[in-house]
Amino acid sequence: MTIGQNTAAGEQLTQFADRMARLLDEIDGLKDDLKDLRNEAKSAGYNVKALDKLVAIRRKDGAADKEAELLNDLLFYAHATGTPLDLAVAESEPTPSGQLAAA
Repeated sequence: MTIGQNTAAGEQLTQFADRMARLLDEIDGLKDDLKDLRNEAKSAGYNVKALDKLVAIRRKDGAADKEAELLNDLLFYAHATGTPLDLAVAESEPTPSGQLAAA
């Protein structure tokens, strides 16, 4: 393949470079939008790091189940060792005695 000005390969290379530049510009714009969204969530009083983690978990297939298992183990171990954790727990999770169910 010969690459040079006014060759098919040169034109194709120029097209790839132009498309890549446009996509990178779009990515930069999306990064700005994401930054604005994070600032908006922070201004509304939300923990942005927790929100980022939630989104990362939701985007991965099966990651939510692994994360839930890890959190259940953490809660179980913390309870077993008497380590206090300040966590919000859904109403349906406590057992009738008020203790968290073991995983």
